[in-house]
Amino acid sequence: MFVRRFNSKGLSVFRKSLDEIRTGRTLSMDPNVLFDVNLTIQLDPNVDCEVRSFKHRGDAAHYLERKLLPLSKYDVERDAGLWSWLAGFYFDQICPLQDGVRKVRNDYHYVFEPFNSRHSYRHLLFVGWKALTIDAKHSRLVLHGPIHRLPKITAEIMKRLYLTRIPCMFELLEQLYWDSERGRPRVGIVSPGMVKPGDLTHRLPIRIRQLEKTYDLMSLDADQLLELLGDEFALMGE
Repeated sequence: MFVRRFNSKGLSVFRKSLDEIRTGRTLSMDPNVLFDVNLTIQLDPNVDCEVRSFKHRGDAAHYLERKLLPLSKYDVERDAGLWSWLAGFYFDQICPLQDGVRKVRNDYHYVFEPFNSRHSYRHLLFVGWKALTIDAKHSRLVLHGPIHRLPKITAEIMKRLYLTRIPCMFELLEQLYWDSERGRPRVGIVSPGMVKPGDLTHRLPIRIRQLEKTYDLMSLDADQLLELLGDEFALMGE
């Protein structure tokens, strides 16, 4: 089958469907909504897709990245109808039925808002695709974890555009915060209520803001930036 996008009316119907599931009036998304010609438009060029199970966020991101290659990256990252339609198509994956109940989170996890900087990175499918377009080789921190929720680590990285715009940032983040032995992010790097030396939530953003006043961070590689960060980050990057 071919990927479609919601038009404005389709987006409204999709939001209404989310509310009905959230309030328990129904348990599932009506699949007819996804292919209603009054609510959706087929992509041009055609992009095929299939119903499948994703093992984790990275699995979904790589699959969608391959499928969407025929489309302009500029258009894809601004297409509210496309990403919202994909959320509806893979709704059982990103909002699984557990013990007879679906936990429907805030709409922005499913309805893509490309021009709302506080919400766009929270879309459960878009965020993985976006990470791959930034740095496919060093995106494990963002792509780690199940597809149906947004980990704090992913949010702390993707919500700060001044971090993601630095070319070497994803490589630096892996050096600092990825536990290669365990194949997962290091423990304790996000702590909203407590500042820890070298942490991702507080110290890295502050230090980057300090350094960008003096250095051209866009021209540095990961090792050079790690050296500038100072001693509190040195041990984490070993």
